[in-house]
Parts: sequence; structure tokens; C-alpha cells
Amino acid sequence: MNLYYKIPIILTLVAGVVHAQPEGQSIDLRSYGLNIPPGEMIRSDGQNVKTVDEYGNSVIAKVHVTVGSYHVVLLPDGQLVGRAKGECLKSEEPFVAADKLRLGKNLLETQFRGFKVRKTGRYVYIYNTSEGFAQATSQILEKMAPGILGFMKNLDLEVHEPEVPLVVVMFRTEAEFQRYRKTPAGIVAYYHTLTNRVVMYEESRLTEIKPELAIKQKINTIAHEGVHQLLHNIGVQTRTSQWPMWITEGIAEYLSPTSTGQYMRWKGAGTVNDFRMFELEQFLKTTDLLAGMPGKWTRDTLTAYQLDSRGYASAWVLTHYLAKVRPIQFKGYLQELQKLGPLEGVYRVSAEGTIERHIDLFAKHFQVEPAVLEKQLVPYINKLPYKDPFIEWPHVTVLLRFRAPRGVQMLGNVFHNDEIAEQWLARTLNQLELSKDQVQIQKKVFPTRVLAERYVRASLN
Repeated sequence: MNLYYKIPIILTLVAGVVHAQPEGQSIDLRSYGLNIPPGEMIRSDGQNVKTVDEYGNSVIAKVHVTVGSYHVVLLPDGQLVGRAKGECLKSEEPFVAADKLRLGKNLLETQFRGFKVRKTGRYVYIYNTSEGFAQATSQILEKMAPGILGFMKNLDLEVHEPEVPLVVVMFRTEAEFQRYRKTPAGIVAYYHTLTNRVVMYEESRLTEIKPELAIKQKINTIAHEGVHQLLHNIGVQTRTSQWPMWITEGIAEYLSPTSTGQYMRWKGAGTVNDFRMFELEQFLKTTDLLAGMPGKWTRDTLTAYQLDSRGYASAWVLTHYLAKVRPIQFKGYLQELQKLGPLEGVYRVSAEGTIERHIDLFAKHFQVEPAVLEKQLVPYINKLPYKDPFIEWPHVTVLLRFRAPRGVQMLGNVFHNDEIAEQWLARTLNQLELSKDQVQIQKKVFPTRVLAERYVRASLN
């Protein structure tokens, strides 16, 4: 019986790795998704230029950064594109964002035929999903935006309203989603830094199995990607700057708690994320890392160039802890990250997939070693209120009976699947220095977590 359900990964998407150097040195943006040859990087002083959009229409664009003989410019529709200097004329005309209604119609005519368009105060939604899904998406994002603006102001960060329309593209199926842009397996949504669009799909296998759980997960994903889009458009995180991955994803998780039911809503910053707590619970039950290599889990999270699903959970709880327990240092850390300009903050990735330079800025503000932080983090996790999102799913119980110096003893635990149960069993036997033939092992499957926990408690009492 396969009881395991893997939480999908959500992604902030940029193409490839940028090996950034200081201003004035040569930089290669081709791996970033921009067809621009290597050249000297020069910061923009905010100048506007007259150029053309992707359809050949004359527009006033804003220079984001200059690399060699090319400008990276912000178009009125929010996209960042490369333009040769010869294709740009300096202009004193003001930069004017695209009209939302006109932008929506243009996208329907050129890229999304047969889709529908919905526009609201800050957003343009392009979708072929159900009306209910589109409405829920709009409701979450519109209610979340003012709250996040307020949260960032409370951290003394300089913020402003988005200067371009925020485009959200929603596909009905995963196949359509993948045809639009090929992404790794497990990705259900992403924010793309260059196009400035959030892209997602509605239908999934989980919708057929557990509709209520699927809705919770979709709404959480919508909010997460909406946070990325907002932070890149309200002046908090400069587009094409690169924050450490743990805070990029951790802050998005921290700011995206939602509730479902009759009134789907954003609950505000800092509410416990049950999906991430679920993963942390499984990790803490089965890992030998904390005892065997103290500090490695935390250090790996802080230096990671990419995150897997457990990495997202680790980044979330690290952000949650620092924001709640060390708010002054957390504020200072974000304020310094906000100063990063285009193409800044990106360092070479080691062969192990880590960026060790990220430890330096972290240590500067928080002044704590990873091993010490980890010792504080684990009890903090155990005290967080948590409702298992899979509580109504089948659970596995394991009971161990063995002879110890003080007589016969029993141990027991509850797990979401056989794989994690076996990991815990192997770890426990290793700690007890026993083999399987020296213990009595009983394993059962119960239809819900409540029944499984009730059985284990009764057996151990």
C-alpha cells in the first residue's frame, strides 16, 4: 500500500545560473535567459528609452541595467528584455505602464487564444480554468497585497505600489502548463523573474483523491507565488538581484498562510504552515543528522543554491523563528538585502550545490553559529501549533517490544507511510544496538491518524 503523498514544490523561476561579478567587470547573461553577449555591467540611473516591444510596437521602456552594448529594459507590460543600445533612443518621455484591459486583450489574441481575461486593481488574470478557481485566485491575491505592503513598512523597508500590471496565467491542466514552459516534475506553479508572471495550473491527481486537501494546497501555492511577484514589484526585492535561496523561499512561505472554506482568505504573516510542519515532523522523526552532524542541517539550508521540498520546509521554519524570536536582526538582514541592485548578490555555486558566501551576511546580522541556532530551532518547532493536513489519510503504527537491563520495554510511533516507518525503525534499532531478531515488531495500518495514535497510546500504557 502506498500511503505517501509528496508535497509539490513551488518555484521562483529564472533560467540557469548567473556568475555575477562586481560592477565594471564582464558578465555573461546568456545562462540567465537573456540573449545578450558578455559585457561590462553598468547600473542604470533610471533613464527611459524609446524602443520596441515583442510585437514591434514603439514603447517607452525603463533601463533596468546595462551589460556591454545592450540594455536590459523594463517594458510597459512588466517584462524584462534585452535590447541593443542601437535599438534604444534616450527619451524624456515618462514610462507609462500598459493599460490592463488592452494588455489582457493583446495576450488573448497573441498567446492565449480561447482563454478568458479578468482585471482587478493590480492584476490581469489570463485563464482557461474554472470560474471558481479564477475567482479564488483573485480573491486571495487582492486581499494579500495591502497586508504585505503594510508588513514591509513595519520593517522600515521602502515600498511602493507596483508600477506595471501583475499578470497571472492559469492553465486548466498540467499538460497545458508544461507546453507553455517546460518545468521539472513536481512543479505546480512558479513566478518568472523576467516575464514577471505567475503561472500555475488547476487540475491535479490530488483533486480526484482528496478535493478538500487539494484546495488547501492550491490556495497556499497561489499565495506563495503571489508573494514572490509582489516583493519583486513593490521595491523589496529588486528583479534579477539574487537573495539567498532560504530567505527568498522562506519569506514567501512566511507571508502566504491562507484559510479555505466558504471564505478563502489570506490569514496574515507568520501563521503556522501545516504542510511545511508536516514535512518537518517526518524529518525530525527519522533523521540522524542532528545528533551525528550538529549544525549541518541549518548550514545546508542557509547555503543552498536550490531547495527540495524539505528545504522549503526548513527555510520556512528558519524564517519563522528569526522573524518571531530575533525581529530586530531579521529587520536589519532584510534591509541590507533590499539594497542589492540588478544582478547583485549572485555568487559562484560550489560543486556541492552550495553558496558559502551566504553564511557571511547571515553571521553579520544574527551572530550565531549554525549548530547553536539548530539547538534553539528544534524545540521551537516542537512547540509550534500544528494540524496534520493528512490527518484523515491512512497512517502506519509501529510497536517495538524488547528486553532491556530494566526488564521488557516497549516503544511505538505513528507514521504517514511505510517508508518513513522503516526509516524510524532502522534508526531506533541502531540507537538501541539491537537487530530485528532481538525485538518483536508489530506494524498496523489505520484509516486515520487519530485512530493510529489512540492505538499506540493504549498499547504503551
